[in-house]
Amino acid sequence: MDLTKALETLGLNKNEVKVYLALLSLGLTQAGEIVKKSKLHRMIVYNALDKLVDLKLASFVYVKNIKKFQASNPNIFLDLISEKEHLVKSIIPELQKLQKSAEEELEVKILYGHSGFISNLETLVKIATRYDKIMRILGGAEGDCFYSAVADWYRNYVDLLKKYKVAKWQISPDSTSKAFKEKFACEKNTKLKTLKIGLSSPTLTRITPEMVSIEIYTKEIVIIQIYNKAVSQGYLESFELLWKQATLYQSKKHVAIEIS
Repeated sequence: MDLTKALETLGLNKNEVKVYLALLSLGLTQAGEIVKKSKLHRMIVYNALDKLVDLKLASFVYVKNIKKFQASNPNIFLDLISEKEHLVKSIIPELQKLQKSAEEELEVKILYGHSGFISNLETLVKIATRYDKIMRILGGAEGDCFYSAVADWYRNYVDLLKKYKVAKWQISPDSTSKAFKEKFACEKNTKLKTLKIGLSSPTLTRITPEMVSIEIYTKEIVIIQIYNKAVSQGYLESFELLWKQATLYQSKKHVAIEIS
């Protein structure tokens, strides 16, 4: 076994390992002997000895006014590990509270116009890559609204989805124009379903496990971003419910490549 690597894993640095191993072999000894044995600079040896004493891996006594050091019994490592295990167990509940608190934090941002629209799409795609690589879209806004808002950046959007291998699953009203349904369904990595009733609001809601964005198509597009995992989970559950009820749209011109 490589003792040096093992002791480093237990938290000692290389110099502390050399000094500790020297102490074990020398027994009760002066610092000068440790310097010779370890071949380290005197100051480095003293710094290492101070650390080993702090960790209770070494101790010192004065013999005729001469300071001498000795290594503690190696069993001390078991005690140190036991202390650390007890400490970890005691702080885990507090850490879990912090984690829960972070998950419950709510942040809302409002973006406007073309630049905000593009920034929102980029953020959603990157978040989706951290999960199942699916962007779920729900809403009653006409397809023309989206394509007008994305404008010349549409090709960049398609390339971004392709780069990160993110699919789009959308639920739209059955009354949505055939032109939009054909265009969407013919894109790669898409699934489009429709509902005969509901989804009358002229908005599109894009859903990921970390953030939900609501696009409001007015004279100047407004995007509301909601960063909260609990809220996102609620939207995901609603989407899945509607997804089961909706009807898959099949393009007559082209069969979309789907991601299951």
